[in-house]
Amino acid sequence: MTRSIILLFFFLFGFLTACTDIDFDTEKWKSWNINESETNLRWDMANDLIENYHLKGKTKQEILELLGDPIGGLDPSSDVFSYDLGPCRRGIDFGGLYITFKKGKVTKIEKTCN
Repeated sequence: MTRSIILLFFFLFGFLTACTDIDFDTEKWKSWNINESETNLRWDMANDLIENYHLKGKTKQEILELLGDPIGGLDPSSDVFSYDLGPCRRGIDFGGLYITFKKGKVTKIEKTCN
């Protein structure tokens, strides 16, 4: 009986935390609107973006071409670009993608859920 409960727990845990990542798509990212039916689109694309697009070392211009303008518009003097990721898929929190620049090149990428 105990073994069955443990197996059930792991099955449910795996099911609830199943990967919802989808391939990053520049056009979908740029045209995303939180009011659409795909509210989790950016959240789900963010891991593919971070893992497969080798953002570190890219210039601000390259990031702008890939992701469009950051939240609040473009401030060329800013060392951090932030992007809204929409709901985090858990609770009522919303996610953000923060890209930090040093000397005009990406040095840090952070995906958060606040």
